[in-house]
Amino acid sequence: MSSRNEQITIYTANDRRGGILRTAVRSFQEVWRFRQLVWTLFSRDFKAQFKQSILGYFWTVLGPILGVFSFVFMNYMGILNPGKTVVPYPLYAFIGTSLWGFMMGSIGYMSSGLNAHSELIMRTNIPKIALAASAFANITYNALVSLALIALFMVLSRVHLGLGWLVFPFLALPLIVLGSGIGLAISVVGIIARDIAKLVNQFFGLMIFLTPVFFVADDIHNRLLHRVIMLNPLTYLVEFPRSVLLSQPSGFASLYLAAAVASFLIFLIGIKVFDLVQDLVAERL
Repeated sequence: MSSRNEQITIYTANDRRGGILRTAVRSFQEVWRFRQLVWTLFSRDFKAQFKQSILGYFWTVLGPILGVFSFVFMNYMGILNPGKTVVPYPLYAFIGTSLWGFMMGSIGYMSSGLNAHSELIMRTNIPKIALAASAFANITYNALVSLALIALFMVLSRVHLGLGWLVFPFLALPLIVLGSGIGLAISVVGIIARDIAKLVNQFFGLMIFLTPVFFVADDIHNRLLHRVIMLNPLTYLVEFPRSVLLSQPSGFASLYLAAAVASFLIFLIGIKVFDLVQDLVAERL
């Protein structure tokens, strides 16, 4: 009989009870407990995505630039009329697509987190929320790269880096939080119903055209379309941080705050959905 002291985890029927706040606290505790594993998985996944790649780590920088190239090209060719921008259009569009990329990147990394670690799910008893949380490291890294590129392009465009630059990362945070919440829900629901991820991608593929990411909302002359854009909460999560960064006045502070609160609520709901459905993941992988 072994004399080693082994830790025994006992699960009870009450583990899944409670509201979204209790679930969130328990989930954060599990992530913190396995923080070393989260970092190890991030390091492994980050290095793996650049293996056998000609450009290697340069893809991290090239990706955001290519994301805005099509809009700049269409503007240059006269196909796209984004309206009158307060800074050179490439910079204006790059800030917008970077903000949009914060959300879409969070959705992508979070939604694919469990599939990427399917072997660990099948063979170990590591909390699935800890495996999903390893995506946060990738999300943070890519956000920092985008922020550095924004600062670089502002300097190259001779746009002053004012006090707005200091608060801009915090103003962009609700987009990351929103994307993470949606991604958490997709990561478990999408394994059961695999077309969910495709539907979400299609939805946001449409929403980018109803959000002032690469155009100026005030210069939309179609009254119905302009109203739809102004009813879109994502409008304020993109427009207000960009206005603050560029030291431009904005009357959207209260609407941005409401959209930010809704983003954090969706994040908590995403954690709750993940917690309720995660037990079905292993049998569907």
